[in-house]
Order: sequence, then structure tokens, then C-alpha cells
Amino acid sequence: MSITVDKFVNFQQSMIHYQINGSENGGDWIVLLHGKKFSSADWSNSGLIDELSNQGFKVIALNLPGYGHSEELKSDLSYADFIAAFLQQLGIDKFHLLGPSFSGEISLQFALKHQKMLKSLTVIASINVEKYLQDLDHIKTNTLIVWGKKDEIAPYKDAFVLHEKLPNN
Repeated sequence: MSITVDKFVNFQQSMIHYQINGSENGGDWIVLLHGKKFSSADWSNSGLIDELSNQGFKVIALNLPGYGHSEELKSDLSYADFIAAFLQQLGIDKFHLLGPSFSGEISLQFALKHQKMLKSLTVIASINVEKYLQDLDHIKTNTLIVWGKKDEIAPYKDAFVLHEKLPNN
């Protein structure tokens, strides 16, 4: 059984926190992002990090800059560009990305800018889907769309918009 380890990395003069598990596994990398009111600790506390690791995946639960124990960036790098550069700094060039709510939007931005890095995309109740209507058909990555009918922040109808617009869901 693997143990989830807290790590900090200096990224462009900001300390970025993440949790990692299963790095010794032979499977693919999965990167877990978080919502605005959550952090990497929530993935750990839910048991998802351990479960994915036990299934053979290498898992990173990343605290975005300014969230959890991660410092704000000293540059104006977008979250999508930060994720790409941060994971490249760690030597991870291809991975599955999971983003709920606030980071669902970041995941869509990432897929539009850095699609070649993605093995798959999981979007969970993303906010601001309407901002990307014109571009969603450019996301060719295999995508899983997860939503709750009673979500009060991300309208349920947006799940159907993504289903209609994303070609590989």
C-alpha cells in the first residue's frame, strides 16, 4: 500500500504544495485539481488518492497557486499555463486531468491550450461553460462529464452543452 506524501516545490520563486501517491506504480499519471473552497487535502480525505493509487495510477493532487498551502505566483501566468509548466518541471508530460467546479473551467482552458499533454479529461460541474461555447469543439481529448442535477453553482444544463459540443465525451 502506498502512502500519500505532502511535497513542496519552488516554482518561479513561489512554493507550490501538492500531494503525491503511487509514483512507484507503472500506470499513468492522474492530476487532481480542486474547487475554490477545497484543496488537495479533500482528495486525500475522501480516499480518492489512495483508491487511484491502489488501481495502479500515479496521482498528484495539486494545490493551485494561492490555495491550500501553495503561495500565490509572482507572475501573471494563467492557471492553465501554470499547470503545464509545473508538471513539465516535475517531468510529467502526459496525464489524465480531473477538475471540479472552478477547476473544471481551468481544465477546459487547459484542454484548449495544452491538449497534447492530456490522455483524458474529467470535467465535474464546471463553472462558466458558456465562455467556451465557440471553442469546445476544438477539444478532441476523451472527456468524461460528471454533474449533479441539483448543483446550485454550475447549472445542470451545462452538462448537456458540453455533451453536445465536445466531440469525444
